[in-house]
Amino acid sequence: MASVGISSTPRFFVGKRRLVFSAIILTNFVVWLDTAKFGVLNPFWSKDLNLEPSQISSVAASYLLGYFPMLFLAGILADRFGARRMLLTCVSGVTVLSASMAAVHTYGEMWWRNFVFGLFFGLLWAPCTRLLANWFPGQDNAKATSMWMSSTLLAGVVAPAIALPLANHLSWQAAFLVVAALGIPAFVMLWMFAFDDHEKVRGISADEVNSIRTALAIQDENSKLSFGEILRLLRRPSIITMALATALATTPTWLTGPWMPYGLITLDKVNPDVVAWVTPLIALIPVLFGLVNGTLVARLFGGRTRPWLAFGPLLGAVGFAMAIVMHDTSWVLWAIMLGGVAFLCDPMFWGTVNSYWVGIAGPKATGTLNGVSAALQVGVGWYITNQSGQWLNLEAVGRAQLDRVWLIGAIIFAVAIIPVLISREIRVRAAGGSDTPSGAVPVERPA
Repeated sequence: MASVGISSTPRFFVGKRRLVFSAIILTNFVVWLDTAKFGVLNPFWSKDLNLEPSQISSVAASYLLGYFPMLFLAGILADRFGARRMLLTCVSGVTVLSASMAAVHTYGEMWWRNFVFGLFFGLLWAPCTRLLANWFPGQDNAKATSMWMSSTLLAGVVAPAIALPLANHLSWQAAFLVVAALGIPAFVMLWMFAFDDHEKVRGISADEVNSIRTALAIQDENSKLSFGEILRLLRRPSIITMALATALATTPTWLTGPWMPYGLITLDKVNPDVVAWVTPLIALIPVLFGLVNGTLVARLFGGRTRPWLAFGPLLGAVGFAMAIVMHDTSWVLWAIMLGGVAFLCDPMFWGTVNSYWVGIAGPKATGTLNGVSAALQVGVGWYITNQSGQWLNLEAVGRAQLDRVWLIGAIIFAVAIIPVLISREIRVRAAGGSDTPSGAVPVERPA
């Protein structure tokens, strides 16, 4: 078993780290808001463009074709050339693409807009994990990563409240223009504070720089991975199995993006203004859980990450299965199963797996490992999202048309548990209670 050492200093959200963290949070919120809003507005743009279910799923999945290769490349580029450049490019592209939605009028234009959006969106994930690994060692990394995950889910809370009233009373294009404006302050925050090298942040003290580097236990924390090192990492058994787990563990939640609003507004005829205030309350469930996920990882199961990584997809399978059972019951309960219970998988899994990568391979490899595993996830995500339009049972009544979608998603969730359980354990421990030197990032070794 390996352990992720925890340093007592610097403490979480102290000094200039709070500015770096704030820049990451704002950037993720803006970018994910664009993605979340696209799914929420499915009933509007699909009606405006006269799309069939198979076309809806094709459009919803098209951004994943661009997202997939860029996730892998962004991880390697972040580890070799720095995360800040990747994030600045990401925000710039997403801002322009969000504004361009006002000029989309056909199925083809929508498809290609989403594809190009995916290219820029792919530059977000791995560079963020790289910055978090650099600035937040040990247990602080679990806390920071979990709160970062909550920022991505918070977009799902806010998206209906912004998008649905605008679409219902103005136009769905207007909602995208609102988000485009939010990209400007995110770019400024990244430019001013999100440096890879601690010493480049304006006003940071030598003591803070030294304490972070001591906690990381790296002579040169900006050392770059060689391609040989990357290939050796990708041959390690536990890295392979956990990467396979990430390909499946949260992917089915993407099915809720296009199909939960479709089920509520198109099939159940629920007033969009009502959905606009009910669904954000439901989406708060995983967001609030994400705020405590890092603490729970450190305190429960003796700090072991593997049980937590398995429990997430288990809850996902339960939530999707319950949605099938409840397709004739209250639409609120149905939505809670999909957007509340099943979505707990996201903060539990993605809020923990970064600590797993740090413990098994060290901070300098987190961009590559997160990029590779997220790319695998998007490959699976594109396939199931693209195919999901063909899974609807058009002969059924109401939300029962979507039962096959949730059944396939529940099966994928359940299968993801297997590679988690056969991966090597990584433990997050406090300084003084670890079997490794305080603040060290140890290598993997037998339990």
